[in-house]
Amino acid sequence: MENSGLYTGYGDKGYTMTLKNKHVHKSDDLINLIGTVDEYSCALGIAKAQSADEDLKKDITALQKKLISIMGELAGGDVSVTKECVNVVEEMTDRYAPKSFDGFTLPGENIVSAQLDFARCVIRRAERIAAKLLQSGRVKPDTFTYINRLSDLTYAMARYAAIEKKPQSFSIGAVSDKIDTLSLDLAKEISLAVEKRAEAMNKKVVVAVLDAGANLMLLHSMPDAYIASLQIAQDKAYTAVSLKMPTHIALKESRGGSLDGLVPTDNNHLMLLGGGVPLIINNKVVGGLGVSGGTAEEDIAFAEFGAMYLERRLSL
Repeated sequence: MENSGLYTGYGDKGYTMTLKNKHVHKSDDLINLIGTVDEYSCALGIAKAQSADEDLKKDITALQKKLISIMGELAGGDVSVTKECVNVVEEMTDRYAPKSFDGFTLPGENIVSAQLDFARCVIRRAERIAAKLLQSGRVKPDTFTYINRLSDLTYAMARYAAIEKKPQSFSIGAVSDKIDTLSLDLAKEISLAVEKRAEAMNKKVVVAVLDAGANLMLLHSMPDAYIASLQIAQDKAYTAVSLKMPTHIALKESRGGSLDGLVPTDNNHLMLLGGGVPLIINNKVVGGLGVSGGTAEEDIAFAEFGAMYLERRLSL
């Protein structure tokens, strides 16, 4: 079979080559630094893939492109980092930084912020490796400073993602701080948020929103979504608001739990497939959200994202 060119066999000896054809052992700190920067870029990529914030995604993409040139510099290529590059990162950090710091942050506020916190740990590891190489002159001062600033920027991005501010495109109408019912405007916002999330993952879904009385408020299908999903999404939303629990939890409870023996029926449209969640305002179930079109795990994630969006939308 013809060699694809992805492997040469040279690395089997434990060595690699820089851009200037210098042989360096793979255990060398410089190679470790390049690999760690690459790992940081991959961690950023996972956060980008999970985010629905277009501005954050664009900035992450810009960072990843810059990291490619930095890895080239470290491998013996042209100088990539200047003081101006450091200034740009500092300006980005100020833009994303929270207004106040409440001390130590426990990662895990949501999937995007958690992944950015992981990326921050990776770039901090890169900084420690770079500090050693700085002493021997193998890393330039501006490049070291840039890597140092990246940890601050990633921390700021993580805190920004934790708040998950409502994107401009989602803004349809102001919501009263004392609202205790689900409005059509809110239903539209939730649907749009879920659809943006699905679009980012290249999925085509149907979103259904029912009010507290299980009456249909909104039904929207993304182009080319499954026809069957039109009814399935409604049934998921009906089940979630009727049982006041997510449909995947209802499925679990129907198998020896509090809903033991419950089965889907045609008369009242109970649907135990994952992807339906109750919508809650002020600790009260005010409606149901149903999403259909992806796998069970994807539909669950989309629906939970919609419920989380509502919670955070009202807290703004």
